[in-house]
Amino acid sequence: MKALFTAIAAVVLATSASASTVTLSNFSHKDLTGDGTAFDDVYTLNLAHNTWVSGVLTTSSLLGGLPAIDVQSVTLRRLGTGVDWAQIVAINWDVADTGVEKWAMPVTELASGSWQFEVKGISYFDKAGNGYTASVELPEPASIALAALALVGAGAASARRRKA
Repeated sequence: MKALFTAIAAVVLATSASASTVTLSNFSHKDLTGDGTAFDDVYTLNLAHNTWVSGVLTTSSLLGGLPAIDVQSVTLRRLGTGVDWAQIVAINWDVADTGVEKWAMPVTELASGSWQFEVKGISYFDKAGNGYTASVELPEPASIALAALALVGAGAASARRRKA
């Protein structure tokens, strides 16, 4: 049992302590029309290996106060496949004219290669400083290997105990 707890601790440490974060943001969206101005931001995210990825996007304002930006979709795409992010905090734009939105992507395994990260929405603010920040968590390959090794070790220890 002690080996199992040690292995679980190693997995938790390996997957949480060794993740790198890619941060993407754009605070330049303006609405000069007074009716809302649509935007479509596309970034490239290159993955060297198949890996597990998660992420969060939050709208905000660099000028202070609540943002007036309605993100309508967040997607990671590669070769015709897409991973849509889910809106976890929404604003009813028919009632409010400002507010913080949050979008999230649960832990998902992505294939290696070039992925397009796309954010679509509408800005309702006439000055720069209105936008969003997205953080994408990418575990390091060494941490994934350490986690796998810990699980294999726990399985071996358990099997050895059953035979004894």
